[in-house]
Amino acid sequence: MQGLKDKKYLVSSKKRFDPITLIFSIGLLTAVLISAIGINAVPGTDSSGVFLFNDFRSFFFVVGGTLGVLLFQFDLETFFSTLLLVLRSFIASPAKSIHQLMEELDETIIKGSSILGLRDGKEISGDLLNDIIYMINEKLFYEEIEDFVTTRIASVFLVRKVAVSLLNKGAKVAPALGLLGTVIGLIEVLQSLEDPSKIGPAMSLALMTTAFGSVLGSLVFTPLAGRLEHHNSMYVETHKLLMNRISVLIRREDRQLDSVKMNKKLDMN
Repeated sequence: MQGLKDKKYLVSSKKRFDPITLIFSIGLLTAVLISAIGINAVPGTDSSGVFLFNDFRSFFFVVGGTLGVLLFQFDLETFFSTLLLVLRSFIASPAKSIHQLMEELDETIIKGSSILGLRDGKEISGDLLNDIIYMINEKLFYEEIEDFVTTRIASVFLVRKVAVSLLNKGAKVAPALGLLGTVIGLIEVLQSLEDPSKIGPAMSLALMTTAFGSVLGSLVFTPLAGRLEHHNSMYVETHKLLMNRISVLIRREDRQLDSVKMNKKLDMN
């Protein structure tokens, strides 16, 4: 196997988890947030104004409102599955789970071996390759196997697609709520002209809601949606490559079976 790799005979997806890029991107976004929030990190200075965004009313209006709108459009299960997909996207790429499988299939193709030797295939176990070999042993046609795998991939992809949709919705709702908070804050300013003590909190609501909405939409929801969308593309394309390899091996099995049948007929004659 290592010899085949060294001679570059194996061609498979090499898109793996890149921790350096991930750490750099998170660090860059964190630096942007720190610079926007205005954390005073100088020792010995007054800490009364450590955070610029210390308006809980504005924060709750935007964040709570965004979560409420998303839960109203989707459901709690979808929300948590999206959160789980986001967390997994920081651990590994979707191609990692089948990368070893791709290498096994490449080696089998190059050595001229049979796909039936890769797994037992005695029963359906949930492992994709094992289930395919089980269906081959059951004499299913390639078209039936392909339909099974396509349906299985599509069901997983649907969950991932809905997750991207939820994040994209959040990227639109958060800034919209920020603008709504700005309008409400300006109305409160106009209503408080006779009482200057109320103008400050009203202006804070007007400005902070816009800031929270912009940060949440531009620096949270949009990057996460883009990351998941990229992972979805990797997921689909990697499984296409997987099915191409399986197709080669299944058609080889069919040719060998036809050859055996032909030899038997010749022997009988």
